[in-house]
Amino acid sequence: MTEKLPSLESLQISYVFKGLLSSIIITIILSIIFSLLLQYTPLSESLLSGFSTFVFFISMFLGSTIAAHTAGHKGLLYSTTVSFSYFLLILCFCLCLDSSLLTFPLILKKIVSTIVSSFLGGIIGIGLISH
Repeated sequence: MTEKLPSLESLQISYVFKGLLSSIIITIILSIIFSLLLQYTPLSESLLSGFSTFVFFISMFLGSTIAAHTAGHKGLLYSTTVSFSYFLLILCFCLCLDSSLLTFPLILKKIVSTIVSSFLGGIIGIGLISH
């Protein structure tokens, strides 16, 4: 018996684009919120690394969830596509700004965040359909 694996032929780009666009919008909104918090509260700038990791993860997670929920099927495929597209977009953006900021441990941490957020986003996105 041969099992049929899901193919990329049936992948609808509009769902991926919607999730990726949602991730970018969420990133902008959260970045503005955390910038205002750092500017107008006594929070230390040493928290900036934690804030950026939080924004990166939440943006990918919510974008993946939106894509999986919108697609209604193949949640892991859509969420993984959105998460890794977002990761590559951020990686290219960082390379254009200052490539010296990218270190191996940082990239490894971002890859782990990408994998976790894609799996969680796919599972939760499909799970929201049944409720």
